Order: sequence, then C-alpha cells, then structure tokens
Amino acid sequence: LKVGRTERDKLVQEKQKQYAPLVRWLKINFGEIFVAYVHVKALRVFVESVLRYGLPVNFQAAIVEPTKASFKKLRAELHKLYVHLDASAAGPIDTFEDSPALMSLGVHDYYPYVFFKMNIEFIETKR
Repeated sequence: LKVGRTERDKLVQEKQKQYAPLVRWLKINFGEIFVAYVHVKALRVFVESVLRYGLPVNFQAAIVEPTKASFKKLRAELHKLYVHLDASAAGPIDTFEDSPALMSLGVHDYYPYVFFKMNIEFIETKR
C-alpha cells in the first residue's frame, strides 16, 4: 500500500513538472494548427464546389453559424435555394439516409450545396 502511494506521488509530481512546458508548447503551436485546419476546410469547399457543381473558380463561399433554434430552418431554406443545382437532390432532405448509392459511398449528410461542419469548440467548458 505504501509502495503504491509513493509511486502515485511520483507520477503526480512528474505530471506537474511536464504540465507547464506542455501548455506553453500548445499556446505557441495552436495558432499554426488552427490556420492549417481552416485552410484544409477552405480547400475542401473549393474542390467540392468546382467538382460537384462545376462552378467557375470565382465563386463566393461563406461561413454561417446559425443558432440551434434556426439550424433546421436555415437548412430548409438553403435546400430550397440550391435544389436545382443537383438533379439527385430533388427529393426531400431526409430521404438521402435511405439511398443505398449514397450510403455505399460513405455519404451520410448529402445536400444540394456544399456543407462542412467546422468544430471550433476546442475547450470543454464545465457546466
């Protein structure tokens, strides 16, 4: 029992010793990693827009952050606006889950517009 306690105390001290350098390293490198993350998302939007819809390379992209209450309404409005761009998207939004062709390609969320979820909540908040 005493050996286990000393081993635990050593591990706690080692953790405390490594914590400050780790936090310093994370603060320095987080900005670089986040910029790369945003660039990858922007590249995906560009490639999807050009390859899926054949848009000219001078199109306009936007980042939208809807509230939880308006998310479904925004999704429905975007669907109404852009349903003409994709012939396979003529059905209701919910029917794509039942499409074996799309499911076999690994497409679970398919829309007649380019949509990518971008996670920006990296710090877990205590409630």
